[in-house]
Amino acid sequence: MKKLLVLSLGIAAFALTSSAQNRFEGHNIILDVPTTHREATCAIRYAPPTATVTLTDLDRATPMKVSSCDGGATLVQGSGSTATFRANASDYKWCFQGEDKMYRITFSGDQYSGPVTYNWIATPAASQAGYYNIRDFGAVGDGQADDTIAIKSAFAYIASRNGGTLSFPEGDYKVTSSIAMPSGIVIQGTNALSTNAPVSHLPRKNPTRIKLTGANRALFRIGECSTQIEVRDIELYSESTDHTYGVEAVGAYNSAGGIVFDHVVFNNFWRGIYAYGLPQTNLEWQVDYIKVQNSLFLYNTDAGIYTNSRNTDWKIEGSLFINPAHRPNQNADSMRFERAGAVLIQDTFGGGFANAVGGTFLDVLDNSLLTIIGSGTERMTNSMVFNSEKNPYAGNYSGPVTVVNSAFGDPIIFNARRTYVSTGTAYLGNTFTANSDVRVYSTGDRFCPDGYILDCRGTNKTTTPFDKATVVFMTGQPTDGKVPGHNTFFGTDVEFGAPVRMTSLVQSALPPGKPNGTLVYCENCRRSTTPCQAGGSGAPAMMVGGQWSCL
Repeated sequence: MKKLLVLSLGIAAFALTSSAQNRFEGHNIILDVPTTHREATCAIRYAPPTATVTLTDLDRATPMKVSSCDGGATLVQGSGSTATFRANASDYKWCFQGEDKMYRITFSGDQYSGPVTYNWIATPAASQAGYYNIRDFGAVGDGQADDTIAIKSAFAYIASRNGGTLSFPEGDYKVTSSIAMPSGIVIQGTNALSTNAPVSHLPRKNPTRIKLTGANRALFRIGECSTQIEVRDIELYSESTDHTYGVEAVGAYNSAGGIVFDHVVFNNFWRGIYAYGLPQTNLEWQVDYIKVQNSLFLYNTDAGIYTNSRNTDWKIEGSLFINPAHRPNQNADSMRFERAGAVLIQDTFGGGFANAVGGTFLDVLDNSLLTIIGSGTERMTNSMVFNSEKNPYAGNYSGPVTVVNSAFGDPIIFNARRTYVSTGTAYLGNTFTANSDVRVYSTGDRFCPDGYILDCRGTNKTTTPFDKATVVFMTGQPTDGKVPGHNTFFGTDVEFGAPVRMTSLVQSALPPGKPNGTLVYCENCRRSTTPCQAGGSGAPAMMVGGQWSCL
């Protein structure tokens, strides 16, 4: 009798479990980045509550059993595999119940998005809320199946819940069309290895990567009103370099910002990150606090990072750019800031190869503040170019270019007026090509790797370090091996706020061969003597016509 009772209870429990109702909640989220709009249009929008939502059963092996839940709109069962409902008119929210873990919802979007389709998952337990797995939205991750709708669905679901973390476990996730990113999302992969990274004898792809197929499209897009987006520990990869972007940020009327890329690989795109303002806003996109840290830009054929927006601020730290060869129709630049605000580049390096020299490490048309700390490049066509287009309106003195403890040997070219402040940086003797309207303040810079060992191999030691630039101040340097030293140099009229004390020597110690205009004080010289004569009470002495003249 007891056995029969236990069996009956087990069958009843199984029946209850099999018919348990999962709760599904959400909004009519439109997640899309338009480019033709003429007024503020956020990337996250909502279809009106009057929009009819069609619910489709994805598991045809079992009957579709769905119903309205408390507070939700009335649900109408259609055929055996579909139903319809509407959102609540006050808060735009809808709710239904069903036996499956996932259903498909479809509704009309707006004039920019068109029809919207998502795979919608059941509301998770409270202990798991906020943390989601891309596989739960139907992603396969085998490199063959199209995972676009699964990723779009996950992003929309997270947008509906106002943020969350989306995990991408091991897999090769294929994407065939651009996917808009919502505010508050964290995309979490497994690591930041690049495909075919030379870590062993067997080249392999990253265990977790998101792969874009096709041309003339972005993998991810960011629109206005978007903020607090983070991507980390993952590879973004493109099968084509034909005008493809890893992340395309489209600027419009409302601000965006707080975007972080940490340990991300941008591999084989036309441009790894492309941020620009729309022409109808005169490129006036307010986007701030974009941080790129510990990331790798690998073989992006036009540029690793490309911006064209008047108000965009960047911090690029601890990152590496490996450039393809520079050739016609392939700029192969590391970073190009067509227009930008404040840019900080720190502990960041880039370059090409001896038999495949890259383009320009840093190409700037115009920006406000540019600071480079502890960075460098090699095997590039240029280290830096300012105003490559030779736009007569580019450049200013208010926003200095400040370079600290860095190293550059490839050409640095200025075609615009800038204030250039350099401290403790290593250059080669013929690195600079600069106009006279560039104002240079140089402290502790070196123009030879080592005057004793390398002796500035491959450089012209007699070239003016900053070419035709106006050197306002440049600290002196003693002779270094075979490299002749130079004195501290003041390049413009100098006004001292306190008395100046010149070097004091006796007449017999006045050094020969100094350049004309050299000025010292002779302790025992007679005044108004040329050459200077001893036996006086002292006089200023100047080198004139190759001899010391006491004033």
